[in-house]
Amino acid sequence: MKRLLPLMVMLGVSGGVRAASVCERLPVDPEFPAGLSGSYEIVGKDPAKGTVYTGTLTLDYGKDSYVLSRGTDGQTLHGVAWIQRCGVDKIRTLLVRYDTQPAIEMACALQTDGDNYYRATCRTRQGGDQSGGLEAWFQKP
Repeated sequence: MKRLLPLMVMLGVSGGVRAASVCERLPVDPEFPAGLSGSYEIVGKDPAKGTVYTGTLTLDYGKDSYVLSRGTDGQTLHGVAWIQRCGVDKIRTLLVRYDTQPAIEMACALQTDGDNYYRATCRTRQGGDQSGGLEAWFQKP
C-alpha cells in the first residue's frame, strides 16, 4: 500500500494538469491587445488550390468577436475572429473563420514589430482539407 500511495498522488496531479489544458474564448476587449483593429497587407497560400495570393484585410471590433473583411484577387470575404487562451501556459491564439462554403478557418499567432504594429502568422485550412495553407498579416501604419 505504501508503494501505491505515491503513484496515486502522481496520477491525481497529472489529471489536474489535463483538466487545466482546455481552451477559453476571451471576450473582445479594445484595450487588449491594444491597437489590433486597423488595415493589414496580407500574403498567403490558398489551402485548397495551393496558389499564392496577396491582398488587404480590415479588422474591426464587433460585439462579441472581431469583424474581418479580406480582399484578394477582386473577391471580398467576410468573417469573424476571436482570441482564445489555451493550456496551463495560457497561450493566446487568434482564431478566424470566413463565411465561405466550405468555411476557411485559421489559427494565428500575434506578434508586434519594433514600431508596435501587429503581425500575424496563420495556418489555414478549408473544410476537411488537411493539407492547409499559410497566411501572414502586416499592419499598415
